[in-house]
Amino acid sequence: MWALCFAWLCLAPLSALAHKASDAYLQIARGGDAGDTLDVRLDIALRDLDAVLDLDRDGDRKLTWGEVRTRLDDIGAYALSRLRLQQGRCALAPGTPAAIEDRVDGAYLVLAFRSRCEPAPTLEVDYRLFGEVDPTHRGLLRVAGADATAVAGAGGTPAPSLRSLDPTAAPVVVPWPGASAASASEAAPPAAARVPGAGFFQDGVHHILIGYDHVLFLVCLLLPAVLRRRSDGGREPVARWREAVWPMVGLVTMFTIAHSITLALASFQLVTISPRVVEPAIALTIMVAALDNLHPVLRGRRRLFSFLFGLIHGFGFASVLGELDLPALGFASALLQFNLGVEAGQLAIVSVVLAVLLALRHWRRYRAVVLAGGSMVAIGLATLWLIERVFDLRLISS
Repeated sequence: MWALCFAWLCLAPLSALAHKASDAYLQIARGGDAGDTLDVRLDIALRDLDAVLDLDRDGDRKLTWGEVRTRLDDIGAYALSRLRLQQGRCALAPGTPAAIEDRVDGAYLVLAFRSRCEPAPTLEVDYRLFGEVDPTHRGLLRVAGADATAVAGAGGTPAPSLRSLDPTAAPVVVPWPGASAASASEAAPPAAARVPGAGFFQDGVHHILIGYDHVLFLVCLLLPAVLRRRSDGGREPVARWREAVWPMVGLVTMFTIAHSITLALASFQLVTISPRVVEPAIALTIMVAALDNLHPVLRGRRRLFSFLFGLIHGFGFASVLGELDLPALGFASALLQFNLGVEAGQLAIVSVVLAVLLALRHWRRYRAVVLAGGSMVAIGLATLWLIERVFDLRLISS
């Protein structure tokens, strides 16, 4: 188990600064009388651009419009070098001037491009933004025809297509909304015939696997699950695996229901809370869960607190799909896929960790090394995360 603790110490710093994933928004609309004009909008977080282009020249950790404006040519060149449409046949030219938008998770630079491109039933997008520095980055792609805010079947333009873009994966081929299934399938390889919103299940799995703070919280809940209380207040290993599994199912179910609620609320932008509040709160939930393993601060109400803590974690999971102005049906489909992916990844983690803990439960030093030692490691990491997230510091290198 010492090896497991050491692995956590090595892996956790990879996401020490914040849980907020690196995302960018790519919106492509087809217009023109002949449908031969592409309007492209690319929204990129300034924090991500600073990481690759060192925009903060004075090192004060605060980007100004002046610092960004002097590097707009470099930023545009970087973006264009990592975005190709139709295998480069649709060359992108600068459109309207760049602008900065403030959002709940920080400031974004909005770049606009335009291209004259021969109409086709499908669009191939080769997206490589930040792939060389951040394998966790994802682009969110919205492909629409003119006036594509109408819902398909309501007498308007067909609803836009939505895809997740992995900068380390192969280019994606997306059917244009309204293109016939036959023409789209003829123009695209079989592997590209994906439903709108495809890829968000995998993104949900990916999101939980790189969410070390969420995983650490689950591990804290699992550590005492293979022990039961004796009448004298001490703990002993459970006799049968079912004694550990079923109580854990209850805890994880409460956590899942809660974070699914707030994930939906945040994604539909019904409730928005800044990551500067959510991320420190997530670190606090880890500290409390770990402390409860050492001393019963929750006083046996772990299911209730799993639900309450799950509400907080749901905002950390929150998708950024709301920024893409999707019709309700397409948005709900993508959100459902993402949430199912989160649950699948969470189930896999819980199953593996619980199986390991069940195998170790009869070790005479389980309580001292695994339960107490593991909880202390969790408290230490959560404390570092809390300090970093509250004071915007870097205590552990990523």
